[in-house]
Amino acid sequence: MEEKDLSVPAKSVKQKRHFILAVIAIALLFMFVGSTIGELTVLLLRKLFPNMSGGSAFLLEYLAFIWIDVLVLTYCALFEKDIFRSFLHPRQGGSPGNTGKNFAFGLLIGFGMNALCILLAWLHGDIHFYAGRFQLLYMLCALVCVCIQSGAEELVTRGYMMGALQKRYPVWVAIATNALLFGAMHLSNPGITVLSFLNIVAIAVALSLVMYYFGSIWMCIAVHTAWNYTQNLLFGLPNSGKVSESSFLHLEAAKDSLFYDVAFGIEGTLTAVIVITIFGAAVVYLGRKKGLPAENRN
Repeated sequence: MEEKDLSVPAKSVKQKRHFILAVIAIALLFMFVGSTIGELTVLLLRKLFPNMSGGSAFLLEYLAFIWIDVLVLTYCALFEKDIFRSFLHPRQGGSPGNTGKNFAFGLLIGFGMNALCILLAWLHGDIHFYAGRFQLLYMLCALVCVCIQSGAEELVTRGYMMGALQKRYPVWVAIATNALLFGAMHLSNPGITVLSFLNIVAIAVALSLVMYYFGSIWMCIAVHTAWNYTQNLLFGLPNSGKVSESSFLHLEAAKDSLFYDVAFGIEGTLTAVIVITIFGAAVVYLGRKKGLPAENRN
């Protein structure tokens, strides 16, 4: 009996490697071009409005990410129509998971995870707050700006990258690639440590599981938004090492411990690792229980 050659042709392996590199390059191009246009926009607006307050200037940094959103949406609408449809509401022919209910659920999850980590650090005596003035209009504007920033990162990684790679590779390749790039995107953030890098990769994996099982980029964006917003704008803590200039609560004192990292906030702690791991495990459990991801049913 003639034996079949089960080896993978070298040309095929090379083509797959080149495809991964091309997807990564396009994702980086989205971030670089969008960020450059955003920075130029911020500089222009600051020149036009030199008396802009610190809080408004801080929100402008978040709002500048809108150019990345525009680039990803435009590119996918023109060249990756299947991926673009995964961004839309079911009534527009989009993914069944993109519902208002899932978006609201994602906000609740993001807030709950972050608030739990902060609560544990506070109970342990690692952080102390004092309350500022609650400005409803500013906080609502801040929520929109943070959503734009979080949405940009999600559209690039869980949206474009994961969608493109899933077409040719097993899902674990799509998850690992977008999660590692997401972590690499934060390596220049102030106060980054090995543990905080692992936390960032872990939340990327957890959100990738949300995308895989529930087919909801909206939920991914909502979780990401609530996580950043809770840290930065509600509690005034570092978000990826960056501190808001205007928030509801303000950090009065802090110390390093297992529950808090002075330089990077709660994202640099073992607590966050555990909370994010539980979240990811819950996504897998609920997804399999509902028979997902076959049709990404709700």
